[in-house]
Amino acid sequence: MKEFLVEGDSLVPVVGTSHYQPALVALSGRQGDEEIRIEKVAVLVPEPDNPYDPNAIAVHIDRQLVGYLSRDENRRWQDVLQTLATHDHQAAAEAMIAGRGPGGGTSNLGVFLRLPTPTEARAQVGIRFGERG
Repeated sequence: MKEFLVEGDSLVPVVGTSHYQPALVALSGRQGDEEIRIEKVAVLVPEPDNPYDPNAIAVHIDRQLVGYLSRDENRRWQDVLQTLATHDHQAAAEAMIAGRGPGGGTSNLGVFLRLPTPTEARAQVGIRFGERG
């Protein structure tokens, strides 16, 4: 499936990243507890068979699972992802892997997506694929 980069200005935190720290460390190249900010591209992958939430949307970076959109966000993004899938595309977004330095309170890495609102994303998809919303 091809990727369609949705572009926006809101920083949306990815949830569940504490469960994927080894993948995030490998992706970021972080050494020890250094402060870090690494730009990547993330792909949003629906998980309709997820046992905890049939609306779950996984966040992958370089084909590695790094977390999920929150339950509030994933409901808002379902139709955008479904529309893209009908065109053999999946949503991608600019992502930042970030971690605080020593004394920052936690050594865990987090992921933040730069997303538009779903309404703005629908407009971007409509322009690209000639659909009217």
